[in-house]
Amino acid sequence: MIEALSGNWGILLILLLRLISIVIPILPGTYCLLISGYLFGLVNGLLISFVSDLLACSISFSLSKRFGRKILKRVMSKKYLNKFENLSKKYLEKNFFLLTGFLMTGWFDFVSYGVGLTKLRWRKFLLALIVSVLLSDLPFVATGNGFRKLQNQNFNIKKILDGNVPTLQKEYLIVFIVSVILIFSIGIIGAFIDRKYMKSFPEAENDV
Repeated sequence: MIEALSGNWGILLILLLRLISIVIPILPGTYCLLISGYLFGLVNGLLISFVSDLLACSISFSLSKRFGRKILKRVMSKKYLNKFENLSKKYLEKNFFLLTGFLMTGWFDFVSYGVGLTKLRWRKFLLALIVSVLLSDLPFVATGNGFRKLQNQNFNIKKILDGNVPTLQKEYLIVFIVSVILIFSIGIIGAFIDRKYMKSFPEAENDV
C-alpha cells in the first residue's frame, strides 16, 4: 500500500486532499503534510506541500478577489466572514509581517479568503505566503519523514520497553529537533495572535 502511494498517484492524492482542505477551510489538512513527509521524504515532501499550499491559497485569494463576499458565504459562516474581512482590512492589508504571521497559523485558509477582499495585491500576498508556507510546513513534513526513518529501524513499543530505543542519524535528528521547536513556536505564535487579534476583534454586522 505504501509503495503504491509513493508514486505519482500518491502525489496527486496529497495535492488534491490538501487543496480541498484549504479551499474549504473548515476541513482539516495538516495530516497531508505528515503523510507527504512520510511517503516522499523531507525534500520531495516539502516540495509537494509547498506547491499544494501555494496553489490552494492562491485559488482562495483569487476567488475572493473576483467574486467577493458572495462566494465566501458558500465556504464559511457569516461570523467568520465578517471577522476575517474586517481583520484583513484593518490589520493585514498593510502589515506584511503580521500577514505572514497569520498565514503561519491554523487560520491561514480563512486569511487567504479575507485578504482577497482588500486592496492587497497578489504579488505581496504571494511573497508572504511563500515565507509562511516554508516555515510552517517544514516541521510537519520533517516529522512525517522522521517517523518513516524510525519505522525503517523497526521501531515499536516492545523495543522501547526492552530498552532498545532507535535513534535517527545525526542529520535527521537535527532536522527533527528543529521541527519540534518550530511546531511549538508556531503554536505560540498562533496562541498570541488568537488572543490579541481574534478573540478581541469585533465582528462587524455586514449583510452585503
